[in-house]
Amino acid sequence: MENKKFPKPKRGSVFYNDRKIRVCLATDKNHVEGRTIIEWKKDVEDLNKLSLDDYQYLMKIIFVVRKALLEAYKTDKVYLAYIDEGKHVHWHLFPRKKCSCSIKGFLLMAQEKEDLSKRDLKKVPLLRSLVIKNLKKSKFSPKLREIYEKRKN
Repeated sequence: MENKKFPKPKRGSVFYNDRKIRVCLATDKNHVEGRTIIEWKKDVEDLNKLSLDDYQYLMKIIFVVRKALLEAYKTDKVYLAYIDEGKHVHWHLFPRKKCSCSIKGFLLMAQEKEDLSKRDLKKVPLLRSLVIKNLKKSKFSPKLREIYEKRKN
Protein backbone atom coordinates (compact mmCIF):
# COMPACT_ATOMS: atom_id res chain seq x y z
CA MET A 1 0.00 0.00 0.00
CA GLU A 2 1.46 3.35 -1.04
CA ASN A 3 1.76 5.93 1.69
CA LYS A 4 -0.94 8.61 1.51
CA LYS A 5 0.31 10.73 4.45
CA PHE A 6 3.73 11.58 3.04
CA PRO A 7 3.72 14.84 1.03
CA LYS A 8 3.84 14.51 -2.73
CA PRO A 9 7.06 15.92 -4.21
CA LYS A 10 6.93 19.13 -6.20
CA ARG A 11 6.62 18.63 -9.94
CA GLY A 12 10.06 18.35 -11.51
CA SER A 13 11.87 17.55 -8.26
CA VAL A 14 11.97 13.74 -8.61
CA PHE A 15 15.23 12.43 -10.01
CA TYR A 16 14.86 8.71 -9.28
CA ASN A 17 11.68 6.67 -9.10
CA ASP A 18 11.08 2.94 -9.14
CA ARG A 19 8.42 0.60 -7.77
CA LYS A 20 9.82 0.81 -4.20
CA ILE A 21 11.56 4.16 -3.82
CA ARG A 22 11.17 7.80 -4.84
CA VAL A 23 14.05 10.29 -4.60
CA CYS A 24 13.51 14.03 -4.89
CA LEU A 25 14.96 17.35 -3.95
CA ALA A 26 13.20 18.89 -0.97
CA THR A 27 11.41 21.93 -2.31
CA ASP A 28 10.09 23.49 0.84
CA LYS A 29 12.27 26.31 2.11
CA ASN A 30 15.63 24.59 2.10
CA HIS A 31 18.33 25.50 4.52
CA VAL A 32 20.90 23.34 2.78
CA GLU A 33 21.35 23.43 -0.98
CA GLY A 34 20.66 19.99 -2.45
CA ARG A 35 18.65 18.63 0.50
CA THR A 36 17.24 15.37 -0.79
CA ILE A 37 14.51 13.02 0.42
CA ILE A 38 14.67 9.27 -0.24
CA GLU A 39 11.21 7.88 0.43
CA TRP A 40 10.10 4.26 0.77
CA LYS A 41 6.85 4.25 -1.21
CA LYS A 42 4.93 1.70 0.83
CA ASP A 43 3.56 2.76 4.16
CA VAL A 44 6.19 1.31 6.52
CA GLU A 45 6.65 2.94 9.93
CA ASP A 46 10.18 1.86 10.80
CA LEU A 47 13.34 0.47 9.19
CA ASN A 48 13.05 -2.61 11.40
CA LYS A 49 9.81 -3.52 9.62
CA LEU A 50 11.51 -3.79 6.21
CA SER A 51 12.60 -7.21 5.03
CA LEU A 52 16.37 -7.70 4.81
CA ASP A 53 16.17 -7.62 1.00
CA ASP A 54 14.19 -4.35 1.07
CA TYR A 55 16.57 -2.83 3.61
CA GLN A 56 19.59 -3.73 1.45
CA TYR A 57 17.87 -2.30 -1.62
CA LEU A 58 17.14 0.97 0.22
CA MET A 59 20.76 1.23 1.39
CA LYS A 60 22.00 0.62 -2.17
CA ILE A 61 19.87 3.49 -3.48
CA ILE A 62 21.05 5.73 -0.64
CA PHE A 63 24.65 4.88 -1.59
CA VAL A 64 24.25 5.80 -5.28
CA VAL A 65 22.22 8.95 -4.54
CA ARG A 66 24.85 10.07 -2.03
CA LYS A 67 27.55 9.63 -4.70
CA ALA A 68 25.45 11.66 -7.17
CA LEU A 69 25.02 14.49 -4.63
CA LEU A 70 28.76 14.54 -3.91
CA GLU A 71 29.49 15.02 -7.59
CA ALA A 72 26.64 17.37 -8.51
CA TYR A 73 27.22 19.73 -5.56
CA LYS A 74 31.02 19.42 -5.69
CA THR A 75 31.41 18.58 -2.03
CA ASP A 76 33.25 15.91 -0.10
CA LYS A 77 30.56 15.18 2.49
CA VAL A 78 26.84 14.35 2.50
CA TYR A 79 25.05 13.99 5.83
CA LEU A 80 22.45 11.23 6.16
CA ALA A 81 19.57 11.61 8.60
CA TYR A 82 16.93 9.05 9.50
CA ILE A 83 14.46 10.60 11.91
CA ASP A 84 11.40 8.43 12.37
CA GLU A 85 8.96 10.73 14.16
CA GLY A 86 7.04 10.90 10.87
CA LYS A 87 6.31 7.17 11.21
CA HIS A 88 7.30 6.59 7.58
CA VAL A 89 10.61 5.24 6.28
CA HIS A 90 12.49 8.06 4.59
CA TRP A 91 15.98 9.56 4.69
CA HIS A 92 17.19 13.15 4.44
CA LEU A 93 20.51 13.74 2.66
CA PHE A 94 22.32 17.07 3.06
CA PRO A 95 25.32 17.98 0.88
CA ARG A 96 27.88 19.71 3.11
CA LYS A 97 29.52 22.58 1.31
CA LYS A 98 33.08 23.50 2.15
CA CYS A 99 33.05 26.76 4.05
CA SER A 100 34.82 28.60 6.79
CA CYS A 101 31.63 28.74 8.87
CA SER A 102 31.35 26.95 12.17
CA ILE A 103 27.91 25.45 11.45
CA LYS A 104 28.19 21.69 11.10
CA GLY A 105 26.17 18.55 11.72
CA PHE A 106 22.56 18.81 12.79
CA LEU A 107 22.96 22.56 13.39
CA LEU A 108 22.64 22.90 9.62
CA MET A 109 18.98 21.94 9.95
CA ALA A 110 18.36 24.63 12.58
CA GLN A 111 19.54 27.55 10.44
CA GLU A 112 17.23 30.25 9.16
CA LYS A 113 15.71 28.89 5.98
CA GLU A 114 16.24 30.25 2.50
CA ASP A 115 14.27 29.26 -0.60
CA LEU A 116 16.83 27.42 -2.72
CA SER A 117 14.34 25.22 -4.59
CA LYS A 118 14.56 26.97 -7.99
CA ARG A 119 18.34 26.72 -8.04
CA ASP A 120 18.19 23.09 -6.91
CA LEU A 121 15.57 22.09 -9.49
CA LYS A 122 18.01 23.04 -12.27
CA LYS A 123 20.22 20.15 -11.09
CA VAL A 124 17.53 17.45 -11.51
CA PRO A 125 18.71 16.30 -15.01
CA LEU A 126 22.32 16.10 -13.78
CA LEU A 127 21.31 14.21 -10.63
CA ARG A 128 19.16 11.80 -12.66
CA SER A 129 22.05 10.99 -15.02
CA LEU A 130 24.52 10.59 -12.14
CA VAL A 131 22.21 8.19 -10.27
CA ILE A 132 21.78 6.08 -13.42
CA LYS A 133 25.54 6.10 -14.01
CA ASN A 134 26.19 5.08 -10.39
CA LEU A 135 23.61 2.30 -10.57
CA LYS A 136 25.28 0.91 -13.69
CA LYS A 137 28.72 1.00 -12.03
CA SER A 138 27.53 -0.54 -8.76
CA LYS A 139 28.02 -4.16 -7.96
CA PHE A 140 24.55 -5.57 -7.57
CA SER A 141 23.50 -8.65 -5.72
CA PRO A 142 21.71 -11.05 -8.11
CA LYS A 143 18.31 -9.83 -6.85
CA LEU A 144 19.22 -6.14 -7.32
CA ARG A 145 20.65 -6.89 -10.76
CA GLU A 146 17.31 -8.52 -11.70
CA ILE A 147 15.33 -5.47 -10.47
CA TYR A 148 17.64 -3.12 -12.36
CA GLU A 149 17.48 -5.14 -15.58
CA LYS A 150 13.65 -5.19 -15.47
CA ARG A 151 13.61 -1.42 -14.91
CA LYS A 152 16.02 -0.86 -17.81
CA ASN A 153 13.75 -2.67 -20.31
